[in-house]
Amino acid sequence: MKRQRTLTACVALVAASVLVAGCGGDDEKSDKADEGKIAGTETSAPAKPSPTASEAAGEKDGPDLSLPKDLKVVSDWREPADAEKAAALRGARNFVTGLLRGITRQDVDDPAYQYYSYPASSARSQAKANIQLHIDHGQSVTGTRRLHKESVQVIRKHETAVVSFCVDDHDYNGKKVKTGEIVDSGTSENAYGKYELGMVSTNGSHWVAKELKANSGDAECA
Repeated sequence: MKRQRTLTACVALVAASVLVAGCGGDDEKSDKADEGKIAGTETSAPAKPSPTASEAAGEKDGPDLSLPKDLKVVSDWREPADAEKAAALRGARNFVTGLLRGITRQDVDDPAYQYYSYPASSARSQAKANIQLHIDHGQSVTGTRRLHKESVQVIRKHETAVVSFCVDDHDYNGKKVKTGEIVDSGTSENAYGKYELGMVSTNGSHWVAKELKANSGDAECA
């Protein structure tokens, strides 16, 4: 059951080899990208409520982000008043949603996560590996993934930012594709974690994930 738990608890933000072994590792490139940046992140100021995943599915010029009826991504925050911070946060959330869409569709080439990740980046390769891992184990995901305690720091205006948020997976589980059977989620201490994403802007407004870091069971997010 522990191995099955890693498929859900660490989804999206660690390499496939780490997923199989457990949730205790980070990607080397991610560490280098986040070094000296994450510690200075600023909590974003509240403004308008952040759209849900289903609302985000209709964003202009973007791919379909819709999820199956039994799966939800809830953004428990309000979008920053600053437009650039809001766009970076939205891009990070959409990357996570796009990855889950790829898992549920069992498609390593799903356009959703690709649209919200930088070409040939560690973020994209890790997402693809994660989807493939689920396919190899005959698993999808179900339930509710709650994102909260967001923080956004613009490192270089119109170019780079660091986005972090906590992930609550207490109501989120794996399920077997063939039977629909729910996979045991394991211990509750691994049901939350902290995600940090190095974001880049490709045109001044479209923000995509390039570097990733994840800490499962982060005390800050409990």
